[in-house]
Amino acid sequence: MKVIYRISDGGYNKIKPYFVTKWGVFEHFIKIFEHHDIYVVADNVSDETYTFLCSYIEPCKIFRTSLSNAKSFLYSVNFAIQYFNKDETVYFAEDDYIYTENAAQVIADGINIGDYSSGYDHPDKYINHREGGPNPFIEEGGEKTIVKIGKNSHWKITNSCCMTFATKVSTIENDLEIFKKHCETSHPGDFEIFTELKKYKGRNVVSCIPAVSTHGETQWLSPFIDWEKQFRRTITS
Repeated sequence: MKVIYRISDGGYNKIKPYFVTKWGVFEHFIKIFEHHDIYVVADNVSDETYTFLCSYIEPCKIFRTSLSNAKSFLYSVNFAIQYFNKDETVYFAEDDYIYTENAAQVIADGINIGDYSSGYDHPDKYINHREGGPNPFIEEGGEKTIVKIGKNSHWKITNSCCMTFATKVSTIENDLEIFKKHCETSHPGDFEIFTELKKYKGRNVVSCIPAVSTHGETQWLSPFIDWEKQFRRTITS
């Protein structure tokens, strides 16, 4: 599996666990995906951060840009389309995710179940929209779906995911226009992207249950897993 990791010294003003830092998360990520081919898009980073990245990744695989969240994502997609084989699985990763030890193999297996694979079990999928949940498809404590079984996890078909996911290069190339449509501002419209892919192209997004990754925002950590323990396990190993 090819991996394109996007990192920026900037970010949104979100409350995160104390251990979710740019450099610490990257070191954790490298341990989890060490057996995969990793490229880095370093968008709006300082020389200090760039030097830090070069201590883990060959400089020829690090690309410095001055774009935005959305535009750096499109840069990553275009790079994958141009340089990777069409049947290659590629994982697009953001810089604030924590993983379990087996996350890489589970996420890769998700491509055998759906078109887009996410290791993140987003808590907003369990908060009714009428009770203040942000996802309009959620009622009766969940979403209407199908649950399937893969090689090492159960998977549910879900209505959307964030901008951290795996897919085939050929798939995202075929779907590129929808991604571009919702990446015209600085922040990508992830919900709109994946709901339109389902509506107009019949694409399925799948997320594993339980999660093998989480977005590093305190309010939206994947449930039932001690994420600090998962993080410390890689940093101290």
